[in-house]
Amino acid sequence: MKNKNQKLKIKGQEFAKQVLENFGTNDVFVIAESAGVKIIYQSWFPVTIGEFDRKNRLICVNLNALEACEKIIAHELGHFFAQELDLEDAEEESFCHEFARSFTEILSEVFGESAKEHKEKQNCKL
Repeated sequence: MKNKNQKLKIKGQEFAKQVLENFGTNDVFVIAESAGVKIIYQSWFPVTIGEFDRKNRLICVNLNALEACEKIIAHELGHFFAQELDLEDAEEESFCHEFARSFTEILSEVFGESAKEHKEKQNCKL
């Protein structure tokens, strides 16, 4: 199990870097739009912080979540990109968690900016 989790971690990191390079931006809003994924905002009891609807290519962000909007969208974009990997549900969640974590960590490697600078550029307020 540990070996499989390590592989998912590496795959999440690789996908995050590939997405940043392929889309030429670190802006999750631009990536979603370019990938044809719509983002909507709703409020519900924070059992989940976001949802990805594969059929409709839709990310729904929970406005009651304590997480940063960009992090939620990055995680849900992980679900979009994971579609081609044929993962079981638990594996996909691990992949998406690592994808979102790696996404913010490799900003400086790909774009020469810190996560703090990136966060200052982005704004999730409606």
